[in-house]
Amino acid sequence: METTTAAQIRARLLAALNQDLRAPLARIATSASTGFADLHALEGEARRQLEWLSDLQECARFELQTPELALAPAYLHALMQHVSHDRAELPGLALLDGRRLAQVMARIREHAGGQLALKARRFPGTVELAFQAGQADGPWCEVSASLADDRILPGVMVAAHLVRAMGGILRQSGESLRFAIRAPLAEERDAMPPTPHFDWPEPFGAGHVILLLEPHQPMQDYLSEILESAEFDVQYEPGDRDPALILCSDESVWDLWPREEAPPVLLHTLLPPARPEDFVEVMYKPAPASMLLSALRRRLEIRF
Repeated sequence: METTTAAQIRARLLAALNQDLRAPLARIATSASTGFADLHALEGEARRQLEWLSDLQECARFELQTPELALAPAYLHALMQHVSHDRAELPGLALLDGRRLAQVMARIREHAGGQLALKARRFPGTVELAFQAGQADGPWCEVSASLADDRILPGVMVAAHLVRAMGGILRQSGESLRFAIRAPLAEERDAMPPTPHFDWPEPFGAGHVILLLEPHQPMQDYLSEILESAEFDVQYEPGDRDPALILCSDESVWDLWPREEAPPVLLHTLLPPARPEDFVEVMYKPAPASMLLSALRRRLEIRF
């Protein structure tokens, strides 16, 4: 019986390799050989195949050992920017592995081919995050994520392993997938922004003063590094020079500066503002360097 099972797994794996790896690679090779290939499209296809192989490798590893999670305070609104949800119900931070949760969300969205929806529910000290991608088609059943399954879908299988490590269960109905996890709430004072990664920009900020109103020191350091890379003059409290733009973390900016007299204001926030109409543009912490620099160009009307 074990020999038969091993043979079946081997056959399914070979079929998956042929359909999901060999065939796309053959298309890439054929396109490249014509001399008229869309390099951007080829790069995207090649990256998808690398991702498929990485998922398959992780599947094999997770069958032998439970995934290890790196728990840390995660900025939820930034993490859920491309997820449909009620922003008012989502807290600012929770203790979870944000990188792994983002991987799970990406995999189930890709598989279901539709919008990923989130319903957040708060409890004392915790938050429940319930996700669903795609429309259900019949009863829900647990995704076992075993290589002995009838279908070898590395992305879905990796997601199932990770969801299980997070304390949830990935369920499937047709092509639709859903899961729910609970995580403790976290405080921003315990959070550390990522090290900013970016290509060194042109010094388009030279001669412009940015008033940076950010009380959380690690986040202030994160933003300062990005701003100074473009040669902005960064101030941390009102000074002799009027700022070209105010980069603030909350709506208390209006206590310092009357709306009718304020320069352009860019809100970089933990939670949605109570009065979103007071801000032309809102970014959620921690905004990537490229996004922040692009927003500064727009607000200051600086052309390339």
